[in-house]
Amino acid sequence: MRTIVRLAWNTCRECLREPVCYLMLLTAVAMNGIFPYFALFVFRQQLKMTSDSAMAATLLFGLFAAVICASHTISREMRNGTVLLLMSKPVSRLSFVLAKVLGMLLALGVFVLATASSAWIACLIAQDQFHLNDGLAIVFYAVLCVAALYGACCNYFLRRSFCSNAAAATAVLLPILAVVAHAMRVAGMFRSGTSNPRDFLAAGELLPALLLLLFAVWIMGTISAALAMRMEVVGNLLICMLILAAGLVARHFAVRLSGPDSSFALFASTLIPNWQNFWMADALSNHARIPGSYLFWAGVYALLHMTGWTCWAYWLFRNNELAKDAR
Repeated sequence: MRTIVRLAWNTCRECLREPVCYLMLLTAVAMNGIFPYFALFVFRQQLKMTSDSAMAATLLFGLFAAVICASHTISREMRNGTVLLLMSKPVSRLSFVLAKVLGMLLALGVFVLATASSAWIACLIAQDQFHLNDGLAIVFYAVLCVAALYGACCNYFLRRSFCSNAAAATAVLLPILAVVAHAMRVAGMFRSGTSNPRDFLAAGELLPALLLLLFAVWIMGTISAALAMRMEVVGNLLICMLILAAGLVARHFAVRLSGPDSSFALFASTLIPNWQNFWMADALSNHARIPGSYLFWAGVYALLHMTGWTCWAYWLFRNNELAKDAR
């Protein structure tokens, strides 16, 4: 167990050290801060467009980050022979697979924490139909600069990785800013006595929807980890995109072909992850609260998929000839 924890922690650090992952994180976070300005003059739909765009950016960039992390920590190690060094030590193949998957999930959790916090802040910047909270937007981008400066100082003075420290600082500072900004917004609404539900998303409405996106990214992370046992980054990304597209429409076509209560429709929605279960944009537009029971069963659904794909990753790795990858 101690070996798995140490390998998982090292895998997480390797993922966060990758410059491409930090660039994707910075791009996704910066895009989320710009979305309120793109939807400024949309009649009565500014908050909806901002939340939908920020959630879509979180999901798509999480997909790309999952593929990059899997290719960096699994495919490259198998290609350059690093995995042979690990197998020469008292590390079993099962421990290797579990450590890689857990480390990737931890790194993706940091990624989604930062991007989801930026989505929350973007919804707070979109204050009403014709007005934006420019002060919060300035503080938001200032926090990104402070996180990058922290990473630069760690790199220059302590000889530590710039990308991992900047990403960690972003994942710590943005949630703090989101909580403080939300509390100030609620306090301001309470003092003024005005509250327009069309222009405000409560934390109880938005946070469960963002948590469901984390489940979806984690499933995609385990899928990309399984594919990385045999594929490089291009093939991994292509198949992950196909699985994403198939998961969005598989149940619809299965129901159209065989009916809603057929075993074929149930099998199609079970074999391929149904991403619609994790997309709550319609619930947010209607200001409907997501029940805790739904979060629980969605978590169970995600856990079952992650377990299945992890088992498949272990089967692929167990039957893989490692020596030929180092030649």
